[in-house]
Amino acid sequence: MRHEILLLENAIKDLEVIYQSLKQRASREVALREIEGLESACASLAENPSRGSVPHELERINIFEYRQIISKSFRIIYQVVGNNVFVFGILHGKRNIQDLLRQRLSF
Repeated sequence: MRHEILLLENAIKDLEVIYQSLKQRASREVALREIEGLESACASLAENPSRGSVPHELERINIFEYRQIISKSFRIIYQVVGNNVFVFGILHGKRNIQDLLRQRLSF
């Protein structure tokens, strides 16, 4: 069964921030390649969204309904609901993930 991928507002903002940051630090081409890779990783969830793991920050507090996949140094945080995959964020692995998840997932 193919799932529909829905990037929520925060995930879209994350992509914009990543693009602008890479464009300033490297080049437009590097930024575009990274964004294309992240978008491709998100799209790959349409075929098999259950392959991701539960983020360990959430597992420690017994929250198991969210998953993540890793694309280079980024964590794509999402939830599967029926035939939909909701992408909550695309976060650099060096960021304080626990606080960000708490803010975005409202727990």
